[in-house]
Amino acid sequence: MPGLALSPLSKLTAGARIKQYPKNQMLLYGGDTVSEVYVLRKGTAKMYDIDQQGNEKVLHIIKPPCLMPLTALRGAGQVTEWFYGSITDCEVYAIPYAEAERRMAADSRLTEYLLRQIAGETHELLVRVSSLGKTDARGKLAYVLRFLAVCHANERRGSWRRVTFPVSQQLLADMIGMTRESTAINMKRLRELGIIRYPRATILEIHFAHLLAWKSATA
Repeated sequence: MPGLALSPLSKLTAGARIKQYPKNQMLLYGGDTVSEVYVLRKGTAKMYDIDQQGNEKVLHIIKPPCLMPLTALRGAGQVTEWFYGSITDCEVYAIPYAEAERRMAADSRLTEYLLRQIAGETHELLVRVSSLGKTDARGKLAYVLRFLAVCHANERRGSWRRVTFPVSQQLLADMIGMTRESTAINMKRLRELGIIRYPRATILEIHFAHLLAWKSATA
């Protein structure tokens, strides 16, 4: 990706091995001892937990050039607590921890860049986690749609924003911690209100102005 080549992060990824993952494939397993720092080069991934019934609980959606795991700067030999999986086809740079640490020690600008990036991802993650505290499906859905519209969508005409990856009813359900059936009912209502639309299959567009007004009314 051209933007990455021009950023301080290029000092970390220069010469790194590139690993490719098809959509819906595991990138990192919870409980794995991680020996490499991953930098998402292309695609969209999710960070999630799995409950005792085997249901996914999506905590965060990740886009380039995010580091994986999000705790990557803790150092070598750490055990990742969460699962990371590809939503779309993904490419990642894989840098051995020892090499990543050497490059960071040699370039303060790179280290500053990584700290700022991690701070930004942590903020987005905290916003996501706080939305899970909502007790009703409508409140949770409002926060998730705002997150997608702000962090993972391209602006279109008339306040519409198109999410950059396919959004299924199941993915939304996993993000808000509700059943797929409950999520589908609420999304149908939002479609009737003109807050969302599906130009094609799982391509989701959100009317940001209408969403903010509806979110304020349901707060």
